[in-house]
Amino acid sequence: EGALELSPSLRPVLSLPRPARMFSKVMTAVAVAAVAVAGQDAQGFLAPRALQANDTAVRTSQLGSMLVVDQEIAQVQVGGAVRIFGVGSSNMLWETWLDQITLMISKLGYDMPLVESLGLIKTVTKPEWTAECDDGAEISQVQTLRIAKPGWSSWGFAFESMEDCNENGFRHFLGHKLSCNNGWQCDPRFVGSEALARPSDVARVARDSDVTVLSNWVNDFTARFPGNTCFDGEYLSMDDASVTVESLKLLIRAIHAENPKVVVVVMAKYPGAAGRRIGADYSNLNMAVRAGLADEPNTVFANFEFPLDEDMFLMSKSGHPNCRGDRVMASAVIEALFNARVLSRGLAMGEPGACLADSACSELSASLACCQRAALCRVAEGQCVPYSTGEQ
Repeated sequence: EGALELSPSLRPVLSLPRPARMFSKVMTAVAVAAVAVAGQDAQGFLAPRALQANDTAVRTSQLGSMLVVDQEIAQVQVGGAVRIFGVGSSNMLWETWLDQITLMISKLGYDMPLVESLGLIKTVTKPEWTAECDDGAEISQVQTLRIAKPGWSSWGFAFESMEDCNENGFRHFLGHKLSCNNGWQCDPRFVGSEALARPSDVARVARDSDVTVLSNWVNDFTARFPGNTCFDGEYLSMDDASVTVESLKLLIRAIHAENPKVVVVVMAKYPGAAGRRIGADYSNLNMAVRAGLADEPNTVFANFEFPLDEDMFLMSKSGHPNCRGDRVMASAVIEALFNARVLSRGLAMGEPGACLADSACSELSASLACCQRAALCRVAEGQCVPYSTGEQ
C-alpha cells in the first residue's frame, strides 16, 4: 500500500481553472470530478475531501484485478449497502453507464440492494437496448431501478400538475413560456401516455435510495432546436442554464424533503456527437449548472472527459455514448462519490491528461490506475486490454 498521487480533478473545486479550449488533446466536459455542496456540515453530512496530491489519508491497494483507493472517513464503509436509483431519459434506456455504476460499486465490496419502484411510471431495472460491450455478460447480471423518459427534459420531472398550462400548452416559468409538452423537442407528436412525472412521486421512490443519479437534463439544450418550440419561439442562449437549474432544484428539493440523507448525483451533459466522435463542447454549460446547484445540500455534480478524435458515440443510437463513453461516465460517478466522502473505497484513477486518451492498453498493465482512467482500455484478469465500442 502507498499514497496515491491524485489527479487535479480530485483537488478542491474552487481552485480549478476554466477548462481548456474546445479542441485540446482531451475534450473536457467539465474540469472537476465532483462538487460537494456548501452547508453539509451544519446539516449533519460529511464534508467533502480537500484532496491534495500525495494525500496520505488515501491508501492504494490491489483488490483482485483492480487498483483501489481507501479512506477511513466516509458515509458508507466497504460492506455497507448502496441503493442506486436513476432518473433520466433515453441515456438510461439505451446505454449501460448506470448499470456499470452498480457493477463497479459491487466489485468494490459493497452490497447493492434494489430500490423498489412503488408503482412509479415508466420504471425498469435494465436497459431496453444496449451495445454489445466487452464486459456485457457481467453488466447484464446487475439490476438498477430507473425512471427513463426518452426525449424528455428536466422540466418534465419538475412540476406537480398541468394546471398552470394555458390553452396554447405553455406555462410561465422564470419569465419564459415553457412548453407543457414533455417529449422530444416538446413536439406533441412525441408525447407519450404520461403528461409528466411528478417530483413528489419520483421522490417517494428516491427516498429509499442511498444515491439518486440525475441525468434528466441532457435534452434541455437540444430542445432549443428547431425553432425553440419549447419556449414558444423565444431564443435562449446556450449558456443560459436558468431553466435547467431551477427544474433540477425542484426535483432535488422534493427528494430531500422526503429524505435529506439521499445523495443526489447530477451528471454532466456529455459532449455533442459528430458521428462517432466529439462534435460540440458543453463545458461552459456544465459549469453553469454546477454553479447553480452549488448551494443544494447533499448534492454532487459528477463530471467527466471524453478523448478527442476517438470513437466514443453510437451510430445506431445517434448522439449517445457507446460502451467506452459509458465506462467513463460510470467511473466519474464512483470518483465523485469517493471525493464527496460518500464511499470509503473508490477506483484509483490516473492523470486524465496522461491516461484518458492512451490507447496503448498493453503497455498500461504496469499502471492499472492509468488503465482505469483510459477510455479505450479496461482491466481484465489483472491486465490492461482494449475496450471496444460495442458496435461494429
